[in-house]
This record gives sequence, structure tokens and C-alpha cells, in this order.
Amino acid sequence: DIMVEAPDRPRKGETVTGRAWQPKCGGKGGNQAVSAARAGVRSAMIGAVGDDDFGRALVDNLARCGVDSRFVRVAPGVGSGMSVAIFDEGGDYGAVIVSGSNLTLGEKDIAAATEMVAQTAVLLLQNEVPEAANTAAARAVKAHGGRVVLNAAPARKLSGELIALTDIVIVNAIEAE
Repeated sequence: DIMVEAPDRPRKGETVTGRAWQPKCGGKGGNQAVSAARAGVRSAMIGAVGDDDFGRALVDNLARCGVDSRFVRVAPGVGSGMSVAIFDEGGDYGAVIVSGSNLTLGEKDIAAATEMVAQTAVLLLQNEVPEAANTAAARAVKAHGGRVVLNAAPARKLSGELIALTDIVIVNAIEAE
């Protein structure tokens, strides 16, 4: 992810001068997995990164932070998912995401991680990957008595099946609309 600090977020058609920018390892899934590991919880991630510097940095960061990344695969010929977030002086932000390799995640990836999924007490999902992958993971975790949390960002219409499998939904004010 690229984080940009600016006095204000640009309005439509406007260019503003930023103060600073930083590359950060992130993504909703990566951030949540790292946060869980830092809190002392055994944490793992199923995902897909591009065969690029962003992807290598993301996988290295997961390992450095103690996240099991055995089931994060490289998607050849596809760039890693990333975002550009602009934070203004008041701490408000706007972001643009590019899903990239995240869109290659599928039910086969979940099936490949069956043993790990069977041991999962709490599954945290987010909408940057295809719903079919989220639904397959939720089904598998629920079959073994686990709980499912969905960070419903970016906002999109969800299937009745995924909603029924979800114990907790996390949204911000905009997504709640």
C-alpha cells in the first residue's frame, strides 16, 4: 500500500500537494493477520500475491510478524493487490484499491488449506477477494465449529449464503449505507 499525507484530500479534478508518502505492507487481510499475530494469537493467511516486489514484501512481512503464510501463493503474470490511501490533516482518508492477484483466489486455494481451515477457531474474511473463495472458507470453518467475521469492505452486494455463514460483520459508516 502507498500511504500519502496531504493537507486535504483532492476534490474531483483537483491536484493537491502532499507532505509525505510511505510504502506499507498492508491489505485488509494482511493487516488483520499481522494484528492478530502481534496480539499473541496464532495467525495464518490464505491469499495470492503477484510475482513482483510488492508480493515479495508482503510475504516477507507476514513471516517477520509470525503469520503462517504457507497458503499465500504467487499468481504468475498478475500484479499484487495494492491501495493508495490519502490521509488529510484531520485524519480522514480516501483510498483507491487495485485488487490484482487477490481476484485469483478461489475455492481450490481454500481446499488446499483444508487441514489449517479445520483448526480455525475464528475466520476473518474481507471483500477484496472473490465471494466464492470467502464462501468456501466460511463453509469449511463453520463445518468445524468455528466463527466467521466479515470485514465487508469494499462494500458490495453479498449472497444470502455468505451472510448466513457470517457471525459478525464489520463495516464503516460509508459501507453501512
